[in-house]
Amino acid sequence: MTDLPYSESTVDASPRLRTWRGPIFILLGAVLALVGLNVPLPYVVFTPGPTVDVTMAVDNTPMIDIVPAEGSDEVDLTLDPLHQEGDGTGELRMVTVSEHGGPGNRITLFDLLRLGFIDGSNVVSYDSVYPPEATADEVQSAAQAQMRFSQSTAAVVALEELGWKIPATVTILGAVPGTDSENKVQEGDTLLSITTPDGELHPMDSASAPFSLMRTIPEGSSMVLGLERDGKELSVTVVSGPSPDNVGSKLGVFLDPVTTMPLDVDIRLEKIGGSSAGMMFALGIIDRMTPGDLSGGKVIAGTGALSYDGQVEPIGGINQKIAGALRDGATWFLAPDANCSDVEDVPEGIRVVSVATIDDAQEAVNSIAEGKGDSLPTCHQ
Repeated sequence: MTDLPYSESTVDASPRLRTWRGPIFILLGAVLALVGLNVPLPYVVFTPGPTVDVTMAVDNTPMIDIVPAEGSDEVDLTLDPLHQEGDGTGELRMVTVSEHGGPGNRITLFDLLRLGFIDGSNVVSYDSVYPPEATADEVQSAAQAQMRFSQSTAAVVALEELGWKIPATVTILGAVPGTDSENKVQEGDTLLSITTPDGELHPMDSASAPFSLMRTIPEGSSMVLGLERDGKELSVTVVSGPSPDNVGSKLGVFLDPVTTMPLDVDIRLEKIGGSSAGMMFALGIIDRMTPGDLSGGKVIAGTGALSYDGQVEPIGGINQKIAGALRDGATWFLAPDANCSDVEDVPEGIRVVSVATIDDAQEAVNSIAEGKGDSLPTCHQ
């Protein structure tokens, strides 16, 4: 068997083929590039989001509206006049992070390139933020629930800061698995009291009571819980467990304080979710219920979730929030102390103050208003 003769042609392509080959390749390249730019990518990009002055009124409608609760018509309530844009008063700005690439809104290469040019942007893998089965509706519902909780918590904390008594019924939702409370408490139990190792009985008659008490109790302490279950009172003894922040200890139960508010506090804020505005909401309520301009004419932004006992808790996106605050004119920023290690290079023009409690935050705002802010602790590295 012999091989067929083979010769490589030395004749060039026809002029017509040469004429069309270049444009065809360019067109194919453009199509491939366009397709590539629009393929969903497994990333989420966080950028500085909008900021909102919680003390401001728009068209004479306050951001924070406060009225006596139904049945509390005789409550003595005096509110500070509304702050209008351009009236010379300062600002207390809550801050947000804009998210790109979550469930139902995956980003493309074009989006990734475009968003990468925004100051303060941060790119993370999708899997590090969301489980594969997460849906847009679930994420939105969770964010709105967090926002409602942050607003109600802020109202309780602010009123207690101003000396109001806010009674509450503390209901147990269940035990934390693996803690000593497991199989001792039940869902629906009412927590009436806690007796500490020194024998003192502490009534659990406010939303803050169990949280503030447990911050003073060392891990491994034997506590007697006074409960009401199915209309009967009983006692159970539990040993407290570790606290995530190494301050005090935890009972190992999920609690749901239901408060009786003398005032209805309505915070008008749409299309924003999450829990991180609690501290700024509380400061805005305090500003509304006290005479004068709490910020002293300064533009102060801040972030931090708020617990019922007034602790300012850590949040996400601290660097994006600082960038957004600076963009919108803030020269001061209140940040949770627990987030200070997350703060990267602080841009020129803004000072990041560290706060751990609502008391710290209020004192910081007062100091800034009085021109004494330079003495405050900062997160600057």
